[in-house]
Amino acid sequence: MISTEGIVLKQIKTGEDRRIVVLFTEKLGKISAGSNTTYHMKSKSSAILHPFSYGKYTLYKGKGIFNINYGETIKSFYKIGENIEKYAYCSYILEFTERILAENQRDPYLFELLVDFLEIIENRNKKYLPIIRAYEIKSLIHLGMIPQLNECVRCGNKEIGVSFSIEEGGLICKECYNNNMLIYNLSHSIIEVMNYIINNPIKKLEKLFIDDKVIELLNAFMKRYLEYHLDLEKMKSIDFINACSISD
Repeated sequence: MISTEGIVLKQIKTGEDRRIVVLFTEKLGKISAGSNTTYHMKSKSSAILHPFSYGKYTLYKGKGIFNINYGETIKSFYKIGENIEKYAYCSYILEFTERILAENQRDPYLFELLVDFLEIIENRNKKYLPIIRAYEIKSLIHLGMIPQLNECVRCGNKEIGVSFSIEEGGLICKECYNNNMLIYNLSHSIIEVMNYIINNPIKKLEKLFIDDKVIELLNAFMKRYLEYHLDLEKMKSIDFINACSISD
């Protein structure tokens, strides 16, 4: 038996009496774990198998998959489900996290980051995108993919403008610039916002406000950057956001 804290990233119904959850655990990393309906119904907290649920789980290893022997809710984050816009964006973060996590590898940084994010977003009543973008940027730092914003990504020249190489992941100085690059022109305001996010823990960004025009530009840049550097194709949560016609 293994006891660990965990967050449910996804639930899959595989039969009338069977559920499989993708569980991001503190001790084991991302795993798949099974539980039958009987357990689910008798559990003191039926939310323990629902996405966003943060709990203590007792697991045992079966044939090729973990099974949940017992679960106890630490926090269900139920308020996330009370607002369709918040729910859609948070569903994206769960799917984003699932995509970037390796199987069966502990990741204490991302685990703590996700818990902090869920606590912040549950209590936020509007303007969710600044925290969504902050979570993405913090994740990129951890993955070693953070955009280089303080010097030329090629030569280290501190005299840089706003020309950003999507492919190389950083700003390019005039000497290194060429027309064959996949260039995205950033504004100084986006660079300033991103540096602020990079240099502050996510807990200090709880009340982060970004001007509507700036967040629109940041959204466009992050979409291009993430699509190039990460495998984020065919994400159901993005389809859900688009279907809801959500705009922050």
